[in-house]
Amino acid sequence: MSFPSGRFVWFEYVAGDLARAQAFFGEVFNWKTQTMPAPGLPGGVYTMIAAGEHMLGGYLETPVGAPPHAHWLAHLQVESAAATATAITAAGGKVLKAPVAMGELGTYAIVADPLGGAFALWQPAKADAGEYKGAAGTFCWNELMTEDVARSLAFYQAVAGFTDAPMDMGPMGTYHVLESAGKGRAGIMKAPMPGIPQLWMPYVQVDDADQTVARAQRLGADVKQPCNDVPGVGRLAIFTDPLGCGVGILQPAR
Repeated sequence: MSFPSGRFVWFEYVAGDLARAQAFFGEVFNWKTQTMPAPGLPGGVYTMIAAGEHMLGGYLETPVGAPPHAHWLAHLQVESAAATATAITAAGGKVLKAPVAMGELGTYAIVADPLGGAFALWQPAKADAGEYKGAAGTFCWNELMTEDVARSLAFYQAVAGFTDAPMDMGPMGTYHVLESAGKGRAGIMKAPMPGIPQLWMPYVQVDDADQTVARAQRLGADVKQPCNDVPGVGRLAIFTDPLGCGVGILQPAR
């Protein structure tokens, strides 16, 4: 069976201190956890992130070969993990973990773009609920900060079939919306300063951005971008959790 590709459908939080991360995000976003058997993982279980009835992603102990710092691993849904992995190598990227079947769920791989931005490939074996849920506490966007916008755009267009819908953001420059099937799925922007590593960062939808930032700060977050309004988009902010992992929040415009 074939399912829609060109969309980010799952987000894994990868770190060495998952208990601390779970406590932080549980307070900030009211996330719960749910476990499922996973014989290949430490402890034999996989811990999923739940926001109400929605399953959003999971918590994963840092595997061998992965970046040692806490980070998000976004899962890009594809028609064929094997074919996409081959295309990634041809386009200058790297396959960090070759495609492997995850029981009856689907096929999974970990890859990186030519500038080192890691993400996962997910080829589902059955239909699921899709990507962004449109509810508070769920992921609503994925964003790549890069020092080379043109190279990153060319790569993701080549391997995932995205089209580019540029937006003029005034002093901030051009924001590139990656679209598939006529819908925005993610964005690419120029890193605000040199030296920022290539990375994908998800955004979580919230009802009140200011209250969320205040709550995160009380729990040890470091605010990197204070709340600000983007016309037609909403009120957003970026902070890092106590382990140094970045996450964005968005209070959608009404």
